[in-house]
Amino acid sequence: MNAQLSIVHPIRAHVPEPEPFVDPDTAARYLRTTRRHVLEMVRSGIIVGHPLDPFSKKKDWRFLLSELHAYMLSCESRPPEARKLSRRA
Repeated sequence: MNAQLSIVHPIRAHVPEPEPFVDPDTAARYLRTTRRHVLEMVRSGIIVGHPLDPFSKKKDWRFLLSELHAYMLSCESRPPEARKLSRRA
């Protein structure tokens, strides 16, 4: 009897690629606003941003579009008197 060896291939689970971070200009285009407004929003804690170097004095922010999308969807459930950004004169 001739035994044949079968090659067993490991099962590879499909691992999705991580979502890429985007710069403030891309985040602003996604939100249909200005870069300055996006940076004001992240500094005041309204939206989530990720600094490249959290210890630097001047932050270079990056964003995940999925987090910006979640923020926009959460706006629909806010009451009309919810906090808004103050405008500088």
